[in-house]
Amino acid sequence: MKKLTINLFICFVLLSSAISAQDLPKRTLTAKPVWINYRSPNLDNKELFSDLDNAFELGYNHHFSNLISLSVPLRLGAARFPNYSEALDSVTSYTKSQYYTGIDALLNLHLFRGKFISPFLYAGIGGAMQNLEDFYAQAPLGLGLDFRVSNLISIVTQADYRLAFKDGYNNYQYAVGLRACLCGPERDRDKDGVSDKEDLCPDVPGTVMGCPDTDGDGIADKDDKCPSLAGVAENMGCPSDRDKDGVYDTDDMCPDVAGTLKGCPDSDKDGVADKDDMCPTVAGTIKGCPDTDKDGVADKEDKCPTVPGPASNMGCPTDKDGDGVEDSKDGCPDVAGTIKGCPDTDKDGVADKDDKCPQTAGPASNMGCPEIKVEDRKVLDVAMRSVQFESGTAVITKSSYKNLDDVVTVMQKYPEMNVSIEGHTDNVGDDAMNQKLSEKRAKACADYLMKKGISEGRLMSAGYGETRPIGDNNTKDGRQLNRRTEFNPVWR
Repeated sequence: MKKLTINLFICFVLLSSAISAQDLPKRTLTAKPVWINYRSPNLDNKELFSDLDNAFELGYNHHFSNLISLSVPLRLGAARFPNYSEALDSVTSYTKSQYYTGIDALLNLHLFRGKFISPFLYAGIGGAMQNLEDFYAQAPLGLGLDFRVSNLISIVTQADYRLAFKDGYNNYQYAVGLRACLCGPERDRDKDGVSDKEDLCPDVPGTVMGCPDTDGDGIADKDDKCPSLAGVAENMGCPSDRDKDGVYDTDDMCPDVAGTLKGCPDSDKDGVADKDDMCPTVAGTIKGCPDTDKDGVADKEDKCPTVPGPASNMGCPTDKDGDGVEDSKDGCPDVAGTIKGCPDTDKDGVADKDDKCPQTAGPASNMGCPEIKVEDRKVLDVAMRSVQFESGTAVITKSSYKNLDDVVTVMQKYPEMNVSIEGHTDNVGDDAMNQKLSEKRAKACADYLMKKGISEGRLMSAGYGETRPIGDNNTKDGRQLNRRTEFNPVWR
């Protein structure tokens, strides 16, 4: 049994190698039975292979390369289409079997085409008709496997999900069938005895893979750098090496003088040929010359050879913004400043580029923003947990007014502070309704603060529904934590 398995594996490898070595067809025809599932996307997406309807598909495929192809499949069959209720925003039932027709334009990405098993991905645009009357567009996205039987025939399996541009009409489709080459008889346009399929020069007669070889050196003229002069293959058809330096004459930049760098001498061994080296007796990196400070300006032209500087300043350091900090050490070389060469508008010792509140002074430990007192921060935290609303609404309870009044007091103490009000819910109920409720509750808090004298420009409100829990929604206490309205300082 083990020996049989090994022999089968060897045969599989040889078959795959043989097939991949052959030229693959550019045009193919597919024929497949198709199974359609409208129910699963509208129910629970679990019964993927239940309640299938039948159709037949015939498709044309054009391969631009072994990687990319375009296919146009046409399907005919029968299906039980969904009945969609606009009022309920859902599918309520399915029709009896009706005529189904469909056509697509698909772009395919093939992997390992020519091997025994070749996966492919595809996507595109298409359309279908219900009962030969109602047309709707759809966007298929799927994957498949191509099992090659020979160079001309393969077995194809595929599955795709079709996003319909019509409510309730998303569907799955599965297919298995044959792919066959649309091949014609072999031709030999130039009559040189080599078929066009194998002929690298199909319109010109020749002797090397169908191509001319004028100098008879066994190298086709199209690949021969010296087509009228016999040469060697390793020199692309050109003659050998006159100066005997190991570089063929056609590649030798100095064919009459032996050398080591593209056939040319390099006396100082710096990788720059003597003919191009501005300092041929001293090794260097700038046109063959030394650059001690590695600033890209050769020492012989550098006015400050031991201190880096740009070529525009003859190799010496610059201070473009005139703030006394060299550009190489200046964090803001184009703008004068006092913090490592950078501006500090609010004079808090934190450069504007690192300051999250560049107009308002604050310590570096808080990224340049003012620090709110502990007791004031506590007011905002208490408000987050204590502001309540009437059940299922955005109406603030009277018992919550004091907490919001405390927030007003804090904001009046910090006129440079804005507040972002963020509403959150637990996961009980409909997602979309929770989202809208969280938005309304955040806005209700903002409206209350504005009525108490806080300007609208200092307030931002947003709702996040159930997407940002801070507690476990599986417990009562966790859900209580998640039903909150946060008041977060935002410094100007």
